Amino acid sequence: MSESKASEPAREVEVQKQGNGYMLRDRTGQVGEISYRMADADTWIIDHIFLDPRYRGTGMAKELLDIVVEEARDKGRKIIPSCAYALALFKRRAEYADVWRKEEPSRYSDAYSSHGVK
Repeated sequence: MSESKASEPAREVEVQKQGNGYMLRDRTGQVGEISYRMADADTWIIDHIFLDPRYRGTGMAKELLDIVVEEARDKGRKIIPSCAYALALFKRRAEYADVWRKEEPSRYSDAYSSHGVK
């Protein structure tokens, strides 16, 4: 991944698998993350997405979500998007329908887990 704003030079960002999620790092350190946990043997709950303010609005949070969605597809898992950002994207994008396990929102939701994504 790389990102460029008109007033800043391009920054190289590296994606690293970390436990049940992924971390974004640039030359300054960690700049983003997504995490999920197991609901059961076949289902993951995306419970947290964070992106450093310098990278907001670049599409990188969606790229993190796409990485987890692809991993779920590869492993035959379903996803419950419990953080507000992931849920909003799942509602707006039909491309996630095949992995979306719809649940009662209050069962898994965490309104505070996406505080860093705009």
